[in-house]
Amino acid sequence: MTPISPARLCACRLLFRWEKEDAFVDILFREAMEESDLSPRDKALAAFLLYGTVENLMYIDYLLAKASTIRLKKIHPRVLCILRVSVFQILFGDKLPLHAVLNDAVSMVGKINPKAKGFCNAVLRKLSGYRQIEPEIEAETEEERLSIRYSHPLPLVKLYRETMDLAECEAMLAWNNGTPPTEIRWNSLLGSKESLNESLASAGIIPEWDSDLPMCATLPGQVNLEELEAFQKGLFTVQSRSSVLDVLAADPKPGEFVVDTCGAPGGKSFMAAAMMKNRGMIVTRDIYAGRVDAIREGIKRLGVKIMVPEVHDASVEDKVLSKKADLVICDVPCSGLGVISKKPDIKYKSMEGIEGLPDLQKAILRAASGMVKPGGRLVYSTCTTNKHENEEVVEAFLAENPEFCREDAKLPAKYATRNGERLLLPTRDGVDGFYFCRMKRKQA
Repeated sequence: MTPISPARLCACRLLFRWEKEDAFVDILFREAMEESDLSPRDKALAAFLLYGTVENLMYIDYLLAKASTIRLKKIHPRVLCILRVSVFQILFGDKLPLHAVLNDAVSMVGKINPKAKGFCNAVLRKLSGYRQIEPEIEAETEEERLSIRYSHPLPLVKLYRETMDLAECEAMLAWNNGTPPTEIRWNSLLGSKESLNESLASAGIIPEWDSDLPMCATLPGQVNLEELEAFQKGLFTVQSRSSVLDVLAADPKPGEFVVDTCGAPGGKSFMAAAMMKNRGMIVTRDIYAGRVDAIREGIKRLGVKIMVPEVHDASVEDKVLSKKADLVICDVPCSGLGVISKKPDIKYKSMEGIEGLPDLQKAILRAASGMVKPGGRLVYSTCTTNKHENEEVVEAFLAENPEFCREDAKLPAKYATRNGERLLLPTRDGVDGFYFCRMKRKQA
């Protein structure tokens, strides 16, 4: 008997754990791989299967429900996970041999319940025709169709539709289900861009540099970054172009005093240190001690000398630093609706949690503003496209704090701010969904 693919087995087991433990899929997968003896090829396949199944879970369950003679809730949870991963491979794994997908699924199901092998085989064979033909979705509205097809809960689709027409909404949902690029930023503190290129080339990697953001590049394919010599030497760090634009909008200068209120994992502060040429001071904070420890590791690897990491609740006013900072970066906790392509399970989180975020965001922004000195800058940002967390939070803050006003940032023309703010959308800008607004405290 042909052995079961270890990658398929791993993906099914992790999918089961993801549902049972209500864990974040990226954390779950990373921890599992640290303890795994899978080959690099099998790790890549397991990631493809796990993330792809999570991304398309509602769509997969819709098709399973139509093909199954048993209600999905009545199917053994482990068997259901095997069916889901297998349906994903049928729909999206064109390069994976269909016979191998079916054989492995039946074999795995047989180890759980031998009597369910025939049921599993029948369901998957019924759905195997969808490898060549897109299945029709029966829905009363276009929003419901998009919800099923792209596996986004209907309330989330309706939230996107508040600011997008149907075509742009569909494009956004498709982006969310796509494979995100690997984005890096050259660290000018420890070497030239040429030395970074040479180091990457020695590993067979040719970065694609961004003409508008020359410190940014995307790397081809799936790369284990931490194993690269260039990473270990601190020649680059992982940072999205949206995050880079946020720091460029803030424009930290050598010699300034900067506070990064919700700074973990440290990317914005690391870039600020590079722009400041390691002159000045950056206080980088997070509410969790473990995340602050991760910031310290980055400081050491990237040769940063002006950062002071601290544990601090960003929603609590800091009277010691009242009106002391030249710049305060306020990248608040948010719904993450702009980065679902990197964190697919975000879309399944409760909408009630999203609705409560603006109150926290306003509290953090108020506390952050207290540290800005007259003439200083305050940059508010999120990685969401939700206007209730973005424009409306800023509008409420400015209405309550007339000593602050919007201020346009100096950015490449294609990313120009309008009245100090910018909403980045992958469908328009080709980068993560992101919002930032630059403000300043008026001189006394």
